[in-house]
Amino acid sequence: MSEPQPPSQTPPGAPVWSAGPAAPPYGAPQAPYLAPQDPRFAQLVQPPAPRRSAMLGRLALALALLATVGASTALAVALGAIGAGVGPQLQNVSPSSGLEVLTPVRGWVLVAEVAGWTGTVLGIWALVQGIVAAARDSGRGAGIAAIVIAALGPIVAAVASLIAVTAGIAGSGAV
Repeated sequence: MSEPQPPSQTPPGAPVWSAGPAAPPYGAPQAPYLAPQDPRFAQLVQPPAPRRSAMLGRLALALALLATVGASTALAVALGAIGAGVGPQLQNVSPSSGLEVLTPVRGWVLVAEVAGWTGTVLGIWALVQGIVAAARDSGRGAGIAAIVIAALGPIVAAVASLIAVTAGIAGSGAV
């Protein structure tokens, strides 16, 4: 039979095991903890990106102004001339008459059509380019202005066209 052993004592310098996690000997990190900086790795820090040119936003703004002001003006002038040329014939128009009423002003009809399509294409281009400029921070202010102006372009063109064709018809003596 073996004799019972006395409880062993831990020798001096031996590790003492505890039931819970041990706290680090240096204390817990403070609230605004910053990683230690080593000067050997300072060259690895990326320099700030170069500032992008504002040309994209400026070009979008110029296109939006050209589409809104230029095409709307050309459209209004053409529709005013169409109204003045067609005005006297409007009293003789019947439901069976067709586009032959526009024959005397067919040159102005072509100008109005070209102005309308040009304004549409330039306005969509300005809108898309303004969105890209604002998203890429390449002339963000001009890009946002281009978005707003290009979005208001159809409204400006419609109001200018309505006023011009009304003034053209009224100026022709038909009313």
